[in-house]
Amino acid sequence: HPMAGSHKSGAIAADVTLFENAYYIFTPTSLTKETTIPELKDILSGLKSRYVEIDAAEHDRVTSQISHFPHLLASGLMEQAADYAQAHEMTNHFAAGGFRDMTRIAESEPGMWASILMTNGPAVLDRIEDFKKRLDHVADLIKAEDESAIWEFFDNGRKKRKEMKIDKNGGVESAFDIFVDVPDREDVIISIMELLRRTSLVNLRINEENREDIHGILQITFKNEKDRKHAKTVIEANTDYHVVIA
Repeated sequence: HPMAGSHKSGAIAADVTLFENAYYIFTPTSLTKETTIPELKDILSGLKSRYVEIDAAEHDRVTSQISHFPHLLASGLMEQAADYAQAHEMTNHFAAGGFRDMTRIAESEPGMWASILMTNGPAVLDRIEDFKKRLDHVADLIKAEDESAIWEFFDNGRKKRKEMKIDKNGGVESAFDIFVDVPDREDVIISIMELLRRTSLVNLRINEENREDIHGILQITFKNEKDRKHAKTVIEANTDYHVVIA
């Protein structure tokens, strides 16, 4: 199972560096020959993936949490927001960065995800039941107006997010980000893109709406560390913008 992909599909979405730095998971069984995995590693060596061997059942449990269940959440949030927008029209206009990031994968090809749920149902159902309990707990805290406990809930999530290695050196979508403080000028993004000519980009976005008197944050995502370091060097050498590596 190559742990790399995109919410886009079809040949037009092909990416020559798709598997670079990503995990390629092997799940050997009693039928697997001793030579099979070494042969596969040799055949797939050009992908520049990182190989991991894991029990098939454990693979299904892990991916149910960090891949399959999040896709359910994303699609569920989109359905909820779309229904809510029928009575509250501005829902469609106010949805911005956080909502966009949480629901991006809802654009994924539905056939594949329907098949995944059919083949990994028990593990996904377990994650759904667990999350229901967590939502009910937060609801109880809100009803009780327990501000301290609610604060602890958010603080714990913040700490856990920082501790967990996500999208840095492999995973579902390996990515390397830089954040550039940029002024609100129409030529800023074009000038930065000129500096990054012949550099492979994964994504580009502005994280904050900015006014003329403040800086916005331009987030640029690369597929490997080499391109990220190069981008930081050339931007800092040719501009006075502050660049931060995430």
